[in-house]
Parts: sequence; C-alpha cells; structure tokens
Amino acid sequence: MKAGRVSRTAQAAAAIRANHYLYANDPVFVDPYAFHMTSALWRKILSSRKFIKALNSSIPNQTFGLLTAQVVARSRFAEDMLEQAIKNGLQQYILVGAGLDSFVLRLAEKYHQINFLELDHPDTQTLKIKTLKQLGQIPSNVEFVSIDFEKENLMTALQRSTYQLEQPAFFSWLGTTHYLKPETTIATLKTISNFAAKRSELVLDYSISYQNLRGIERIGTFAVSKFTQYLSEPIIGSFNPTRLHHIVSTLGFSVVEDLSGHDITKRYFTNRADGIRHTQATHLLHLKIT
Repeated sequence: MKAGRVSRTAQAAAAIRANHYLYANDPVFVDPYAFHMTSALWRKILSSRKFIKALNSSIPNQTFGLLTAQVVARSRFAEDMLEQAIKNGLQQYILVGAGLDSFVLRLAEKYHQINFLELDHPDTQTLKIKTLKQLGQIPSNVEFVSIDFEKENLMTALQRSTYQLEQPAFFSWLGTTHYLKPETTIATLKTISNFAAKRSELVLDYSISYQNLRGIERIGTFAVSKFTQYLSEPIIGSFNPTRLHHIVSTLGFSVVEDLSGHDITKRYFTNRADGIRHTQATHLLHLKIT
C-alpha cells in the first residue's frame, strides 16, 4: 500500500465481510461491525438493493463467491484456532497486519484475560482506531502497534509494546502475505521463530500461482489479481506448498494444518444454498513453534 492512505484491499475485505454478514443465510463468519469499518463508497454500494441482488445471485457467486469464501474463511479459521489456543493456556494474541478486522469490538472484552496486540501500517491503523472509538469502547487489554512490514522488523515493533517474550503467543497474519515479496514473508516468519516462545502458534494464509490453476479458478484468480493491481496493491507473493513446508520446518515450526481450497470448502461451505466455495488459489496454514 502507499503511504498516506488506508489500505484499499483492507477496505474491500471489510466490505466483503459486511456483505456476507448482512445478506448471506447462515454466515460462516459473523462481523456486525464490518459495514461501518469499510469506506463510504463501499457502504453506498452495500446499501444498493439492485447491486446486492445482482452481486449475490447464483452466477456471480461462481466467481465472486470464491473471493467471499476466502475472506470469511480465513477469519473464521483463525478465530477457531485462537479459541483452542486460549483453552490450552495461551494468553497473548498478536494480530499481524490487522487491517480493518473488528475483533477489538467483537471479542477482546470476552477474552479479557488475553493481552491483545494489533500491528499494522500507521495510516490504516490511525483511521481504524478513530472508527473503533466511534463504534464503541476499546477494551483495556488492547494495544495498537504501528509497523511498515517492508521497512521494519516485527520484533523491533513488538519491543515497543507490552508483548511478553517469555510467554507463548498466538499470531494471526491474514490477507497480507499476498502483497509482500516472498522473501519479506520468509524474513517475518524467521523473526517470529527467533523470538516467540515455544508453544507459540501462527495462522496465516498464502497464495499459490494462478498459473497452476485451471478453469474458472484460474479466471477468477486472474481477475482478483487485476482488481488488486487496480487498487495499487498488486499480488506479488506466492508459494509452492511443499517448498513452504520445508522452509518453515527449517525455521523451527511444525505444520499443524495446511488447508487447501478443497479442505476449506469441506470444513466451512458444504451444502450451502448460496453455492459459494473457497478458491483453490490460497491455502490456510497453521504452525506451531516446537
């Protein structure tokens, strides 16, 4: 993203979560604040009955539904895994590249015993904090830490916070690696493995190249890449799953789960009336430091 403005892909993701919450039967991910977190333009679009009816009809859902499923499934998966981690005793939640996620208002107070840190680009974060304050009260266990991932080490940013080095933590890193150079993603993973305590966990999503896809998947993914390029936030990072597993294992992580698009569809989108399913272009990866 460019300095001096809010991430447009973060706004688009919030709009997708809002559309799913407002108009889908039995939403996979419930985010009642998403509509208010996105931009005025997106709110106008989401309020147009004709546009929403056309957008959520069966034919567009064959392509747009792939993107919807990607956005809502990654949030659902991360928070499912977070809940398990909290039950297992983890007391720190680090939301890396938080975007316009509304966890602060939805669940931070519920998990009042958790030290919750949000890290993101300062421009996106500044607007987000302003919006959060307009929508509700920010719980006392929440801390915001600004970072530019292309310029600053994650550990350096966390050293400015209340992060406890000796305590295991749960890291969520969603919707970000696609827009980073692969070497930046690997460097961040290496940093986490170097400073995070054993038993720490990490959930992230990552892209595979659209050239490895076929049919509607390839067309849809190519369209998404062009859309993000139009937003001046092009997709530049993709990985081969086998190669990525090898890399993270050398860094000290064990792979708990790597869910393909088929796996995610089976877990969260089976037999849905709207027919949406997860794209094969991205995976969900759950790691643990051993």
